[in-house]
Amino acid sequence: MLNKIYRAIVISRTKTATINTLAHLSERDLNDMGISRASFIEAQVESVIAELDAQDREAANTKMRKQIEASAKRLFAAV
Repeated sequence: MLNKIYRAIVISRTKTATINTLAHLSERDLNDMGISRASFIEAQVESVIAELDAQDREAANTKMRKQIEASAKRLFAAV
């Protein structure tokens, strides 16, 4: 549950920071970069979501490895 709250806060802050950044950019600046306001926000949010998903996968993999190592130790200790 705390992980979901954390994710929501991070995503919300990303949107807010992106909107604040866009407030300082003109349409010409955005056109020079080849992006629109909407696509910039979406890209930043998607990037943060991808990073959070990668962290979640890494944490799950680490947990799984520890469980496998513990099982292997018990198995070989019994032999």
